[in-house]
Amino acid sequence: MPKSQRDLCLWPITTIDLVAALIRRNGILELKTTSIGHLCSLLTRGPNPIFLLGAGASVTSGIPLADEIVEKIVKWGYRIAKWGPGIGDASFVDGPYIPPSDWLRWLQNQPWYREDLSMADHYPHVVANILRPRQTRKDFFQELINPQVPPSSGYKQMAELMARERVRTILTTNFDKVLPNFWSGHRRPYQVEVIQAPSDFMTITTTPRYPQIIYLHGSIQHYMDRNSLAEIEKPLDTRLVSMLLPLLRDHPLIVMGYRGAEPSVMQHFLINCAEDVGKYRHEIYWCARNYDEEGPKSLTPFVHELSHKTEENFQIVSIDGFDEVMAQLWKHVCQLPEVHLTRTADYTDPDALPYDLQPLNALSLEDFEWATLRTRLEQYCERLDIPVPRSVDDDWIFQCMFRQHLASRTEDEKIHPTVGGYLLFATMPQRYIQSAQVRVHLKGSAEWLASVLDDTGDEGEIVEDRIELIIEGNLWSQLDAIYDILTLVNQSFLLKDEVSKTVYPYPSIALREMVVNALVHRDYTEPEPIVIKIEQTRLSVRNPGGLVEEVLEKIKNPSGNIKTAFENKIKGGAGEITGYRNRVVADLFYGAGTMEKEGSGLAEICRSGKENNNEVNFGPVDDNTAFEITLHRRPEVVDEVTRTAAHSNFTRHASNLLEVVAMPEVLWHAGTSARKAKDVWKHTEAAWLPPFLPYAKRIFTFHNLLDTANPLRSQIDVNDIQTVTVEEFIAEYGERCFVWLLNECLFRHLKVRGLWIDRYRKRAYFPRTDREARTIEYQARVRRATRTVVKKKNRYWEHKAFWFRFERFADAWALGILPGYVFTTDGKSDRLEGNTVNRLSTKREGRDYNNIVHNDLVFWAWVLSGGQHSTFALNMGPGDVQDSPVSLKETHDGSNEPQIQIKANLSTTVVHNVEAEDALHYKHLEELERNRLAQLESEFAGEISQLPEVKDANSN
Repeated sequence: MPKSQRDLCLWPITTIDLVAALIRRNGILELKTTSIGHLCSLLTRGPNPIFLLGAGASVTSGIPLADEIVEKIVKWGYRIAKWGPGIGDASFVDGPYIPPSDWLRWLQNQPWYREDLSMADHYPHVVANILRPRQTRKDFFQELINPQVPPSSGYKQMAELMARERVRTILTTNFDKVLPNFWSGHRRPYQVEVIQAPSDFMTITTTPRYPQIIYLHGSIQHYMDRNSLAEIEKPLDTRLVSMLLPLLRDHPLIVMGYRGAEPSVMQHFLINCAEDVGKYRHEIYWCARNYDEEGPKSLTPFVHELSHKTEENFQIVSIDGFDEVMAQLWKHVCQLPEVHLTRTADYTDPDALPYDLQPLNALSLEDFEWATLRTRLEQYCERLDIPVPRSVDDDWIFQCMFRQHLASRTEDEKIHPTVGGYLLFATMPQRYIQSAQVRVHLKGSAEWLASVLDDTGDEGEIVEDRIELIIEGNLWSQLDAIYDILTLVNQSFLLKDEVSKTVYPYPSIALREMVVNALVHRDYTEPEPIVIKIEQTRLSVRNPGGLVEEVLEKIKNPSGNIKTAFENKIKGGAGEITGYRNRVVADLFYGAGTMEKEGSGLAEICRSGKENNNEVNFGPVDDNTAFEITLHRRPEVVDEVTRTAAHSNFTRHASNLLEVVAMPEVLWHAGTSARKAKDVWKHTEAAWLPPFLPYAKRIFTFHNLLDTANPLRSQIDVNDIQTVTVEEFIAEYGERCFVWLLNECLFRHLKVRGLWIDRYRKRAYFPRTDREARTIEYQARVRRATRTVVKKKNRYWEHKAFWFRFERFADAWALGILPGYVFTTDGKSDRLEGNTVNRLSTKREGRDYNNIVHNDLVFWAWVLSGGQHSTFALNMGPGDVQDSPVSLKETHDGSNEPQIQIKANLSTTVVHNVEAEDALHYKHLEELERNRLAQLESEFAGEISQLPEVKDANSN
């Protein structure tokens, strides 16, 4: 027996073989046919048709058919088998020319090759046996489905039909993103639901508000595609099928560009579910290319089996191609009277889009905080169970941005932020959207404000009864800043009863929901900011923009008092009343875990307020131009007569770690004859050198050594330039060497900030000026404050300082800072030494519970970040380079400055100890600290007396 016949006998019998045998036994039945004109009528009468698109629809958009894909895969497999994986050609899909006699003979010699199958039918076999491992398959198809070819006219016209609500649901067996990419760049239609992973299934609906594109075979990007034989034999996800059955039952199905050869779609879905959908009572219209010439024998056995199952509800439409059909459908719709066109046709003007979906074509993405963006997108995917690739690259991030409407692409392929993306991730969105700010008003007695703010360590007492501040930055940084203020206000106290317990003036969950509700639902087109008023007995939040139309429709209010009707409905347990003004912002807040499920925020405020004995009032103002929530403080807090409440013992802890959120992935290195860093500086005679590490007769740096402008090139062997990943460097040379290089980067940044550095002890401080003392005005946790960083004592200068160190925690890096003091004789670099000085300079390091230390940490974080709201980049460039975010592409391009980005904010928490009721009051700790300082000063006086007197501020 020939080898091919022997293999054929051993080959497992597939579903398609059984169906083919059935057709051969029963014969091929004649099928009903209809015209394209009948398809046109489906767009104007009855329920909207559902389209099922296969590979044939994407051919003219540069996506090859199955037989062409098989050829490309086999050629690639042949290249690997003949020359190995290091052949070096840049493309999976288009390599060097290989004669058919070579690759075809190689294919025929494979043990899994079948002579009875066509080239297209070998598709699942070559995928399973050649594109291995799974990462190779992903890389191959990612290149295949991104041919850099404009979408065909058929896809453009399909998008127009979707925009005019003639097509609401598209099913596809493809993996290409031709249609979503066209939509994201042109906003036609203005919003689309793309469903490709199990986490998306719940968004499928029979009456979609926005057109929905459903990928039946999953996502290549998430390693969830179905391409191999085992995968296409496997039934579709049962959850997906259950969501699609109502659609197939109530709508006609038009199939175009699809062969119908996959058991997963044909047998397990369309054929087996025929009974469940009433045998497709609205009919299936199977578009077959050149059917008039080729006849029924051109159809696969599965198509014939489906026609049997549907009985009379199956018709064939002979077509010339996908683009030709779409041209006729579009022409038919364009001839309809204007009255038949629905509301989404009005969105041809970008200004008619919902505000946070509008593209900002005058702006670029350079102002984005990429570290924050990446973190939030990963949080979003984790919460929604969307797989994240092991190595997050630029393409994945941009795809997420398009999918979440954070950015859009213009016809010339330029990418611009949307309003929602700009509000969420721009460093300072107020440059364009000036009203996107929050104003906080604190009003009360000076004593109450002092107890709340507790700005110990900064100059100036609180004497006024009102403090106002403006909070800016993107919405995430605004959220952090507001939380910090509300944490200061919402200090717990001990409620004495039969069983004493610790309570809060306000429920923390209610405060969170109030803030999030304002940021998410405010009208950003209005000039007024969000206003938060904090008084001794209540707290209120007011945001511009009342209830949206879809919420108003759900409130039946004959009396006309919207606020009362709305509040009563929520407090009465009406359940979710959902309506969004800013869908992009709301979606990201929900995905990041900041916002609860739709419509539950106000109900949660009511529930938690009731449990905590707080009165809650909320609703739109009379003219529905704003929304206001007021939360009244627990009454026990102000009951000074009965003294039923007392402050509990609590401690506020502030982390002294600033997270490193991004750093270069590789180090550049090359051989050198220089032995020490000073040799490199001496021989280059450059005013600036990139931070570098001379080690093991090599120079290591984050800066690209191939760049001819890099001054380090004069000290290296330019023929020996290499790169090494961070992990490889640490594995070979040790973590200490890597920290040494990080410190060099930080030293440069500290100098730009105007600080002097003790490199040996890793301390930084401000030098004196010509004045007696040096003060700096900065933004403290709540208000603008002034801090004295250098002052003259009798015989020495005292500098506020901080110790620093990079530390690694598993896979994360952080910059640790610890406040302290440095003492000098000249106000600059001549530092005092000795054990007593060391004790004095570190007098606060052991008191991490002290509020003074927290304020010190906030101050030094402000200095390091230059007042940035969320993240900052270490300044490692020449001169006084300004800190400015760079685009994502620039950070990965070796020709640009490398970026080490660090989180600017300190995380805080509160720890309570209600059992220690006789513990010292928090304020007493500061008094003890002052007494301890005085004692140390006395001990220090003996040594100080031996120093020459510092006569004046100008003395050296």
